[in-house]
Amino acid sequence: MNYWIFKANPEKYRIDARLLDPYPHITWAVTRYHDRIQKDDTVFIWRGGTPRGICAVMLIDACPYEPELEDLNDGFEIPVGSVLPGPDHWAKGHITQRFALIETSAIKKIPGLELFSFFAAFQQATNFTLTRPEGSILLEYIEKHKSDPPPQKPEKPVKAVRVVKPGASRSGRPLQPATPARPAMVAATLLKCDSCGRFVVSTDTDRHARESHPGEHVGWMKLK
Repeated sequence: MNYWIFKANPEKYRIDARLLDPYPHITWAVTRYHDRIQKDDTVFIWRGGTPRGICAVMLIDACPYEPELEDLNDGFEIPVGSVLPGPDHWAKGHITQRFALIETSAIKKIPGLELFSFFAAFQQATNFTLTRPEGSILLEYIEKHKSDPPPQKPEKPVKAVRVVKPGASRSGRPLQPATPARPAMVAATLLKCDSCGRFVVSTDTDRHARESHPGEHVGWMKLK
């Protein structure tokens, strides 16, 4: 099995929209290597333009292939229906994997692809050959790339609310015990007991009556 890169020009072919179409079969112009591209070879589809990178994997079903006109005019050309069977050789394949674009900057960071041969190739061409180690490394990376969990949409931050526990202030510091309120000062006067004639401060009249005249009604006379 050999590995290839087939390059798509988004100014001539709406590759992004094509990959959203679930129909797997696709026809590709082969301007070189038609004598080497074989059935069951693996092709990495490269999106040119900006951004650029690898966006899908296809498997070759037949090459060279004599396409029908409907194979070429699939509705994604720019303008639609503009493709004519010009090249002498075509490849027919089916898309096996579609994924988020793996851009050039990410490919350069893949271990083993620091000297990726495609970057040094003639970029105006359509078909490019890769070494088997490069193809294997790319496939392994794509499998890992696809198996990574999709990024989760960040949840809207929830504003922290401080819970004030009983006995704590809003700052979180323990509340100090409240100081008991002092009883209001009452002006004392001097009263005379009608029963015994003793002089008693007005604040002690109840105690005097209870201790000195239990069970009796005690009257008091306020001194002028």
